[in-house]
Amino acid sequence: MVKNQENLNITDSETQRAKKFVFQVYSDNIDFVESLSYQEKNDLVNQLLNDYQVSSVINHKFNKSVNLAKKSVIIFLAVVLGIPLILYLASISLHFTKSSYSEMQTNFEKLF
Repeated sequence: MVKNQENLNITDSETQRAKKFVFQVYSDNIDFVESLSYQEKNDLVNQLLNDYQVSSVINHKFNKSVNLAKKSVIIFLAVVLGIPLILYLASISLHFTKSSYSEMQTNFEKLF
């Protein structure tokens, strides 16, 4: 009776940790999957899932680093091209302001 109770506890804990799923296998893989034992099928599916998770994490990290590099290049170009452009526009603005002031002064002197 105690042994039966232990077996029930073990199977209950195992069912909480593992679940069964149904997968559709492509027709060209049916012979291969049928040739595997039950444990080999479980190991194969679990290994494929683990590999997929690892590659997914690696791809996510790679995409984050690529996006960071793109943003860094855009910011660098904006700073390198933007600051001289702003200074050039400020210089032109000051030049036109000074020439306009000179013209007004000349016109004012002509009036008086």
